[in-house]
Amino acid sequence: MLWPLTLGGIALGAVVAGVSGAILGGILGHALDRHWQLRRWSDLLQRLGLRPDFEQVLFLCLGRIAKADGQVTQQHLQLARELMQQYRLDESQRLAAMRAFNQGKQQARRVERAVERLFRQQPARSAELLDGGWRMALVHGRVGRAGLLLDDWAQRAGLGKAEQQRLRQRHQRRQTGAAAPARTTGSLQQAARLLGVELDSSPEQIKRAYRRQLSRHHPDKLIGTGASEAKLAEASERVHQIQQAYERLRRYHGIR
Repeated sequence: MLWPLTLGGIALGAVVAGVSGAILGGILGHALDRHWQLRRWSDLLQRLGLRPDFEQVLFLCLGRIAKADGQVTQQHLQLARELMQQYRLDESQRLAAMRAFNQGKQQARRVERAVERLFRQQPARSAELLDGGWRMALVHGRVGRAGLLLDDWAQRAGLGKAEQQRLRQRHQRRQTGAAAPARTTGSLQQAARLLGVELDSSPEQIKRAYRRQLSRHHPDKLIGTGASEAKLAEASERVHQIQQAYERLRRYHGIR
């Protein structure tokens, strides 16, 4: 575990007042780390607003999507609660997510800025954000203005049309019951094997493997080759499995 303000306080205190300054700076920095629950440098960046917190941006977007056609329903709210459980948010994080959801309903410009920043700073999570968005947009089984909003975000994220269509169709099938439940990657070991890493690999190794596998299997690569619909569907399913595997390992390792 890394305490960023503790280390910063020690370094600054040492420069200003030597050993005694380092001790005092470390104590003050550690108190701030504990108060703000800062355990790594990325936590500090999020606290300063320099790196967006994914869950906060997600629930901002979900509020925007739910409100896109004018009325937020109980089904929208229930799905938001289910996603809070899925992301294992604690009580304080749930409250923050609810605030973000309500802000997203009212502050369209803030949502757009947050989305733009997330796509720029955390591009690997763009598809995950849009997947949650399509799930919210199709909560009633039909697509209205929210679909246009999601298509625009997907273009800004650099997702190809095949990937956009896959995200939409997956949740349409879920609503109509036309498809069996999506396959999972199984255990953590299976997820690691799918990405081509070991379970104890470093976060950076896992991120590199994830990006490499996405690039290798992305259906957009097949479009120009005249691949059949079956091949495109197979590639899309493979990408979905890779995303699930990465999400499983990301949670296991606490990767931001």
